[in-house]
Amino acid sequence: MLTGKIILITGASGGIGAAAALAFDHYGARVAISSRRKEKLEEIATRMKNPLIIAADLTDPSQCHDMIRKVVEHYGHIDILVNNAASIIVAKSDVVEPHDLQQAFSTNLMAPVILTLDAIRHMRKQGKGQIINIGSPGFMMGIPFYSPYVCSKAAFSAWTRTIQAEWAGTEITVCEYFPGYIKTDSKPESRIGEVDQDFLMAGKKNFITKRFTKPKTPEDVASDLIRLILHPRPLMYSDLSVRIGAFISNIPKFRLTIAKQMATTARKKKNLSIFTDL
Repeated sequence: MLTGKIILITGASGGIGAAAALAFDHYGARVAISSRRKEKLEEIATRMKNPLIIAADLTDPSQCHDMIRKVVEHYGHIDILVNNAASIIVAKSDVVEPHDLQQAFSTNLMAPVILTLDAIRHMRKQGKGQIINIGSPGFMMGIPFYSPYVCSKAAFSAWTRTIQAEWAGTEITVCEYFPGYIKTDSKPESRIGEVDQDFLMAGKKNFITKRFTKPKTPEDVASDLIRLILHPRPLMYSDLSVRIGAFISNIPKFRLTIAKQMATTARKKKNLSIFTDL
């Protein structure tokens, strides 16, 4: 299915990235896996057919440049770049630190830009290539306490759609994927105490939250990404509920109702005030 394709995926040490790397490898691709956590990459590599391991910190531009160079030196070329790595920081918006925003934008926007611009130089020489950007519809809703993440993902989506327009009709295919709520073992960096993925979710769910907070698995996403490689499109949602959720996010009344409930739930669970005392 993907036999012989050279694929680089960032954020491959867990969650979506690890599941996608294993799926790509299973279907015949030659996969380069990247993350800061080398030991996790080595563990995943034991379940793959001789992948290229690249331990890298995406907040360092020089390491981003080196990543593409290493892939091309090792495999001879690169067919597909999957920009999956993400920095997820939980913080109150009234006291969020500038360095948290800088970290989020470095990982979630600047790193994919650098990787993409380096990758397409090689892709253009070989006459084709594909960029897959893992976005997030959360910025459309305005997810409470995730301002570094949603702000940087909004910028990432804007950049993705800009290059789609500029490069339309060329040998470079650019795809965006919106995964929605994916259940993983990864925990965000939190500035409000330890949190899990469900800390915004009320224990008692209404019809809407039952529908839109039902998680999919990283393996589900990996299957979607294979379909996106085989049948590229500008935007792919993980399921119909995510598509509907994106539409609802454009209606302020509904968007605010859902997001305010998330904020209220989180404040109760973590005993947070709306504003931090000066």
